Order: sequence, then C-alpha cells, then structure tokens
Amino acid sequence: MLHVFFHTLLETAKTIPFLFLVYIIIEVLQAKMAKHSMAMAGMRRFGPILGAAVGCVPQCGFSASFAALYNGGVVGGATLVAVFLSTSDEAIPVMLSQPDQWLNIVYLIISKLVIAIAAGYILQYTLFRKEKRGAPAVVDVEFTSCERQEHHHHSPRVTRILLHALYHTGKVILFLFVTLLLINLLILWIGEERLQSVLLTGSVFQPILAGLIGLIPGCAASVTLTQLLLSGSISFGSAIAGLSAGAGFGYIVLLRGCKSKKESVKIIAVTYFCAAASGMIIDGAARFIG
Repeated sequence: MLHVFFHTLLETAKTIPFLFLVYIIIEVLQAKMAKHSMAMAGMRRFGPILGAAVGCVPQCGFSASFAALYNGGVVGGATLVAVFLSTSDEAIPVMLSQPDQWLNIVYLIISKLVIAIAAGYILQYTLFRKEKRGAPAVVDVEFTSCERQEHHHHSPRVTRILLHALYHTGKVILFLFVTLLLINLLILWIGEERLQSVLLTGSVFQPILAGLIGLIPGCAASVTLTQLLLSGSISFGSAIAGLSAGAGFGYIVLLRGCKSKKESVKIIAVTYFCAAASGMIIDGAARFIG
C-alpha cells in the first residue's frame, strides 16, 4: 500500500509546473473576458453561442456568474444551459498536465461546444420560447473564480494573477492527489475488472451514471471524471456526459438566488438530460464506427 501512496505522489507532483502555467494563462484570459461578458450576456439572439464560448474557459467562475445573471433576469434559461453544458471546470487543466492528451482536449472542447450551442438553440425556441428576460439597471456579478478573493482585490495585477494561479494549482493538486490515490487503492483492493463492472464499463448506460457524478458541485467531480477517463475506466462519451452535466458551483448559485425553484430545478434537469443523452449518442456512434 505504501508504494501506491508514493507512486501517486510522484505522478501528482509531475503535473504541478504544467498546472501552474495553465492557470496563469487562464487568469489572464478571465481578466480580459470579464470586460466584455456583461455586454455578451444581454444578446439573446447569440446567447447560446456566446454562453457556450464563455463556458469553455476552464473555470467554474463563469458558470456561477451566469447563474447569477439568470437570477437577475439578464440571460435566458437556454443561454444558462449552454454555459453549464460547455463548462468543464478543472478537466482541461488536468488533461493539459498530460502532454499526450492534446488530441482528447481538442475533441472534448469541440464536442462540448457543439452540444452546448445545439442544445441552447433548440431549448431557446422550444422549452424557453415564451421566456421574457430584460437586464435590470444593476446586476452585482463578478466574473472571477468561484471562491471569494477579497484579500487579493487590491493587489497589483501581476501579483493577483500569480496568487490566484498558485491558489488554484494547490487546490486542484490536492483534489488530484486524493482522487488518484482513491482510484489506485480501489484497483489494488477490488481489482480492475470489478471496478469496471461498478462503473458499468462497456454499458450503454455508463453516461447516465457519469452524468450523475457530474451534478456534484465543485471541482472534485470534474477531476474524478477526468482521471477515470485517463485511466480508461470510463468512455469518452461518459466523460462528456459527466463534464457537461457538471457546472462547478453554478447550480448552487442558481438554487440559492432563483426566485422560482421550479425553474431552477428544470434548468438543472434539462442540463443533465442533454449531457447524458449526448454522452450516449457519442458512445453509440463510436460503437457503430468501430
């Protein structure tokens, strides 16, 4: 058991430089995108496209922020679902720390963009066609990370970026280490074949299970799903289902501030359905082609 611990520690440590560099880039991108996000949010016609593009930024801050915009009446339900579906939280940074995963990252981003845009427009002209939204005078939304960062607010810009990047790197490394350790211990204790049986490996229903995992708030779910994909325990379609259903802390913000709990539950249910269905379609197509 001790060798599993040290092996996991070594594998996790290798990703630290890559993750730190990725999060520096992400912080710079977020700072630039935040200046234009409010203007984009009010454009209903292009809402699903813009929402899907914003959601692709590998942080849950935008999903939480757009949930607040929905609660404030700025964006519609279809746009919010598009943001949720395109959000991957920590999956892309974790995959970027593995040099051989570039192709999977491209497939992941393209797949989630297509799913988010398609679902967004279908929902905008069906389920949410009668929805009326108008931006209020003031909407108190900060397009940054999910965590509260008051102490960094007055720091010089470069220092703030480095501190945020260091914070996120440390947080994800911790989740990554714990997740990897649990997976390795599970494989050691119950065997790889039995673990694959629990995860419904090879089953058409695996994306349904992965989607349920994705509904868990926070980045732990996205880290877990990514590691399961990298280890071969779940299919690519299942990873898409789980990561598309996941929205970081967006669901919490939505449930906390939405005036209609029925509407908020509907948005979460629709997001899950679109995610699970997309995962099953991708896996079905892969089986048919293969």
